[in-house]
Amino acid sequence: MRRALETVVFLGLALGIHLGVAGIRSPQLGAASSGDGGAALVSLEASSASLSAMVEDWEKPPEMAQPERPRQAPPQIAPPAPPMPDLTPPQAVTPMPSPQMALPQMESLPDLSQAKPPPPPAPAPAPKAEPEPRPAAEPKPRPKARPAPPAKPSGASQAQRAAGSGGGATAGEARSASAATLNPAKAQSLKSSWGAAIRARVERRKRYPSSARGASGSAVLRITVGRDGSLHGVSVGRSSGNRALDQAAVQAVRAARRFPAAPKGLGDASYTFSLPVQFNG
Repeated sequence: MRRALETVVFLGLALGIHLGVAGIRSPQLGAASSGDGGAALVSLEASSASLSAMVEDWEKPPEMAQPERPRQAPPQIAPPAPPMPDLTPPQAVTPMPSPQMALPQMESLPDLSQAKPPPPPAPAPAPKAEPEPRPAAEPKPRPKARPAPPAKPSGASQAQRAAGSGGGATAGEARSASAATLNPAKAQSLKSSWGAAIRARVERRKRYPSSARGASGSAVLRITVGRDGSLHGVSVGRSSGNRALDQAAVQAVRAARRFPAAPKGLGDASYTFSLPVQFNG
């Protein structure tokens, strides 16, 4: 921007100087003219000091503007380094002398080369013969106690003994007499309690078969048991729908082998029960 202003100023000054010079020279040439036959005269005049200074300034090359140099920051003074630690190796600690333990003095052992063997022990005295013991006197036999008289059996016991010992018509008459003494309700109650005991024995022997493969069902068995608890026969009255479960129910009855005896009052030789056996897979 500065150079552009200087160029405009200098051009204006140069134009003014040339116009001034032309204006000064024109009257002189006109006044000295003498027509066609006259001689042309030229008068020279030295320029003024101000004009010479202006021409000199115009002929000087323009000054180049130098960019301003950035101010350099003052050098930072590094803080003084801390003092180095004392690296002198510490003096070796003189080990304390370990106290010397006094060894216990060993007692002097006797010289066995000159020791005399001990004298042999004196022979033991021969044992004295002991007298033979006298045989003990045999105890006198005690008098035998007289057996107590047997108690009189009750009516039910007599009927049972007659049914067990008698045969043929005598046993049948005794059983009929025992059955006649029980009413039907009492006989059914005794049979129900006996059947519950038989079923509990079968349930303890029951095992779920692996071949059933998780099947569930209930098989109803017909089981015949004697008065003494012996098994007379077993069969499937109603199938569970699975053959493996039916066979497992029959096997549980046969594994029990023997059942509780019939309660007193049931005089028949054998009784038949309808026994349900449930399996859950």
